[in-house]
Amino acid sequence: MLGLNTNAEANSAQRDTVEALLIASGADATLDAVYAQFDGMFANMAEQFKIEESERASFKKHMHKVNLMLRDEMNWDTLKEPMIDLYMAHYTEQELQDMLAFYQSETGQSVVKKMPEVMAASMQITQQLMKDVYPKIMQMSKAYAEELKKQRATD
Repeated sequence: MLGLNTNAEANSAQRDTVEALLIASGADATLDAVYAQFDGMFANMAEQFKIEESERASFKKHMHKVNLMLRDEMNWDTLKEPMIDLYMAHYTEQELQDMLAFYQSETGQSVVKKMPEVMAASMQITQQLMKDVYPKIMQMSKAYAEELKKQRATD
């Protein structure tokens, strides 16, 4: 019985370490970036659905409902436990302690503060590169589809 209790205490301590790590690394705050991405998606949806001026009010009301649902379903309280489990499954106690020490350091906090901007710039670079690559992918896929069509015709 003593072994189980010690195991439970170690597990609890590790959970506490992971939670502290997630908070120190700003994981709870990254949801704001996720919400901002969805806001951008919602704006694009108006264009995709070709929302007319007369429909804007109802579309805005609908998107507000979707946004409220999203924030209700995807919030830190619902994500915290699965994230803790994920970190516990992949990192040792020592790795968790080392990461926590880093994120609690001045440099770690600098990383947390600057990372959203770095990631946004990184996404822009990737999107720009994809603009050049996407037509090539489409061209290659079209050629493959033709090749496949010919192959199937001979089978």
